[in-house]
Amino acid sequence: MKVGTWRWICFWIGLLLLIAPVVVAKKKRAIRQVVIQEVTRVEGKIQKPEVWYLLPRSNLNFEGLRLKEKLVPKIEEATRTGPF
Repeated sequence: MKVGTWRWICFWIGLLLLIAPVVVAKKKRAIRQVVIQEVTRVEGKIQKPEVWYLLPRSNLNFEGLRLKEKLVPKIEEATRTGPF
């Protein structure tokens, strides 16, 4: 066979290999419906997630948490006025 013929054969085989999965995927996307005819009651406890965070033993520096001004006067002023 000629080189041009082999190119066309390879082209069509490659095209089929690219299109075939798309066609198969469209057929598998059929909507499945489930109809429940009985009432089912499920009882149990919902488990809450737990998180454990361990700090290594070290000297923690809390100096950056000091306030420059006191908030008590601002809180008292906010409670004197109406909420809305």
